[in-house]
Amino acid sequence: MKILKILLLSLTVSTLLFGCSPEENNLKHKNVLDVDIGSEPATLDPGKVEDAEELRILNDLFAGLVDFSQSNVPAAGLASNWDITNNGKTYIFHLRSHLKFSDGSPIRASDFVYSWQRLVDPQTASPYNFLLNDVVNAPEIIAGTKPSSSLGVSAPDDHTFVVNLIRPDRQFLVYLTLPATYVVPQNTIKLYGNNWTNPKNMVTSGAYKLNAHVVNGYVMVQKNPYFYDAKHVTIEYVKYFPIVDSNVAISSYKTGELDTTWKNVPIDQFATIKQQFANQLHVTPAERTMHLSFNLKLPKYANNIKLRQALSMAIDRNVLTNEVLKSGQKPLYSIVTPTINYQRYANVRYTWADLSRKEQIAMAQKLYADAGYNAKHPAHITLSYFTNDLNKKTCLAIASMWQSILGANVKIQTQERKAFDALGHKGDFDIRLSTWGADYNAVTTYTNIYRCNNANNYANYCSNAYESYIELAQNTTSDADEIKLYSDAISTANNDYPVIPLYQPTQQRLVSTRVLNYLIDENYLDNVQSKWFTFNK
Repeated sequence: MKILKILLLSLTVSTLLFGCSPEENNLKHKNVLDVDIGSEPATLDPGKVEDAEELRILNDLFAGLVDFSQSNVPAAGLASNWDITNNGKTYIFHLRSHLKFSDGSPIRASDFVYSWQRLVDPQTASPYNFLLNDVVNAPEIIAGTKPSSSLGVSAPDDHTFVVNLIRPDRQFLVYLTLPATYVVPQNTIKLYGNNWTNPKNMVTSGAYKLNAHVVNGYVMVQKNPYFYDAKHVTIEYVKYFPIVDSNVAISSYKTGELDTTWKNVPIDQFATIKQQFANQLHVTPAERTMHLSFNLKLPKYANNIKLRQALSMAIDRNVLTNEVLKSGQKPLYSIVTPTINYQRYANVRYTWADLSRKEQIAMAQKLYADAGYNAKHPAHITLSYFTNDLNKKTCLAIASMWQSILGANVKIQTQERKAFDALGHKGDFDIRLSTWGADYNAVTTYTNIYRCNNANNYANYCSNAYESYIELAQNTTSDADEIKLYSDAISTANNDYPVIPLYQPTQQRLVSTRVLNYLIDENYLDNVQSKWFTFNK
């Protein structure tokens, strides 16, 4: 029996609790996009969003001052245009006329004041409050030392929203493409509190409005007739299914119950799926890094850069990507991808990356010996990863290279994701397989995680030189100087070896031929809006 039919049948009673109409229960003849989002969204509140499956839905439900294209370029959104004054420290956004929420009430500049104050309010505890770090008083508000009302934003009239920054931020417009900064309905939130995201209560600002949410079943949204650009939104309904098992998603796609998949194709099925669905399987670089993090709290790594470099050079990234993983991944020789920020930093990488494999091995072995290790005194390493097949294959291959090339003694340890992340934050590991996905198309999405005291800096790397370059880059108004300073920062971190970059992953999506205008091959960030699509009729 088809998996989605099973879900629908088993959840019929639950759907009634959410007030689903007979029309919603019989959508086979409607204009419906069926998509997999990989897992149940933890929240539909833009102020509390954290994970990709939530972002996929919230990009449909809400809108912000700045929109984005399928190639992740900022564009006019609810603001038709803006002025940047005061040497880059003041942004004046001009809202479109006659903007409305999904209940027909007007969207005013004061609603953005409320939404942004709510984002930085410690009571909201938003994981993305850092997006407003450069707004006047935001750091103090987030720290709890100033009230949210002191945030450097204002609404001189209903159509003008003014933002005052502490310093110029050349990436600021990019940050505003994320749902955390989108406008939310203050009256609804004040009326219903935490229950405002219930389908009976929710009011939205984007191309769609919420119809139903059956936990672990599906989320259903419908076109918002009050959206300012509703005439160009052609798909009436979108239904998101939280299918955890990628094998189930593949089966559902094959039977036509899904229009798009979410998770990557299982590695053992990749070649078959690629052949069977040649014009439907899209394999593109993901704006993400896969790397190993050293635990620099441990003296054996903190005090021995030669060991760290030897372990990095001993890994044959071409063999790893082309012979082990074989799903389009690309070798990575830097803490940032070559694709971020329109490839501005593609040439900033290890100087030894272009050496022959023979030369790399010779250098790695010499560094290993200089670090104080040999056959009688091997380095003892515990390599940990969170459980999945791709990670297992990656770590087995790396362990084999370290053992055969350097003679290291390697133990592999696997953990479930929650335990793995918890141990990482505690610093309870030796070397861990880590990943980081870009939130936006700017190099800071990577460089910030290697700053001192960043919660995602598992390696516990902290460099005064690195911090200095980042600070200078953030304060410059020159495009050329910014590129030079971030390049210097990246080179500094690369040469310090706090992590071992391995490869840039791919995103693998099956997209039905009935879905048109999905330019997935341009969208490395995989930020998606259903309003872009139409159906092939």
